[in-house]
Amino acid sequence: MKFAYVFTFFALVFVVAIHAECDPDGDGKPTCTADNEGAISRNFWDPTHYWQCKGGEATSVQCPPKTGFLESAKGCVAWSEWKWTPPCPDVRP
Repeated sequence: MKFAYVFTFFALVFVVAIHAECDPDGDGKPTCTADNEGAISRNFWDPTHYWQCKGGEATSVQCPPKTGFLESAKGCVAWSEWKWTPPCPDVRP
């Protein structure tokens, strides 16, 4: 029975952490550190741009013409391949 309580607690902590980290009303601009230098992430407001961590700052990078950033591909793809997805994972306890 203790395992069930512990598991439920950690599941709840995980859900809260996910939602605290992702703001669907924000632009998705990451907090850059030395650990994520060069990392790219989705710009929630503009699919023709993405964020890239450079020198501790998040820089907006434009995709080439006729492409959009696809998070699952971690890069810019032709609009015929691009598909909108919710900016934050829909995690429910």
